[in-house]
Amino acid sequence: MTDFYQKITNVQGTLEDVVRRIPGFRGYFERQDRRAADRLLREHLVRVFEEQLGEFSRLQQQLVAMGGLTHMERVQAIDTQLRTFIDRIRTAPQGYAGVFDSVKITPDSLASVYAFDNALLAYQDQFSAGLQELAGAIGSAEALAGVLEQLESIVREANNAFRRRVETLQGL
Repeated sequence: MTDFYQKITNVQGTLEDVVRRIPGFRGYFERQDRRAADRLLREHLVRVFEEQLGEFSRLQQQLVAMGGLTHMERVQAIDTQLRTFIDRIRTAPQGYAGVFDSVKITPDSLASVYAFDNALLAYQDQFSAGLQELAGAIGSAEALAGVLEQLESIVREANNAFRRRVETLQGL
């Protein structure tokens, strides 16, 4: 996986390097770079999780066609939680703090937020593995219940992790 912050800092030109040496500008540019990297990372996460949501919807239709209506309540709960997670990522604040804001966003806070967002990639891998298991479990009621429980747990945990990101931004 590409480190978006590293990618942004590697493509800077010589004029930016000169301006960054002026006292006061370095921290400003570092915060801007962190915000841009976090935005790129979150856009990537949204794309990936939307693809997984599409795959989950396809599997959901397969499940209905195979007569798995008994699991629809849990499937709908997973779908709703995944959509909520995607919306949270899409609409998350970038970590901006104005001059007169009561809560200041420090470069360390921005680095923590980026680390939180980068850690969300692990949930992408877990959910992808769960989708593969779900595809194999369709048709087996016993296996299906366990896989759906696992997927629900992954999405719940991802939402809780993202909630901690918001708390970090708020300085809690």
